[in-house]
Amino acid sequence: MHTSNKQTGRNIFSVVAGVLTSSALFMLAGLILLLFIASKAKGHGEESDFGKFSGGIDIAAIITMFVCCSLGGYVTGRISTKNDLIHGSITAAVLILLLAYISEFKFTNTDILNYLLIIPFTLTGTILAIRMKKRKAVLK
Repeated sequence: MHTSNKQTGRNIFSVVAGVLTSSALFMLAGLILLLFIASKAKGHGEESDFGKFSGGIDIAAIITMFVCCSLGGYVTGRISTKNDLIHGSITAAVLILLLAYISEFKFTNTDILNYLLIIPFTLTGTILAIRMKKRKAVLK
């Protein structure tokens, strides 16, 4: 019975650690993006020329989301004891809720796409962690 409680605690910690890892990386990426925007700003509103950077910023945002969610899913998968994909899915659901909260629960097409991209990105990291666990078990 004690072992079951220990596994449950470890599984809960795996989700929390994955969400915190992903969130910390998102915050760091946001700071870097803010510094980039501040360095390129030449004015306010119509005076600024961010139109030429919007495509690159969009691509960087998707790549950043992939990296952050994948690493969060990887951390979750490495720490959890059983049912790694379920814990990775829970991590993705928590990340979606956090993103929805930050964006004030907007449900435009772009926002829904961003919410849905979190799921495969997070599960990619979780699947990588599962493969690493299996590889490590085979080597023993």
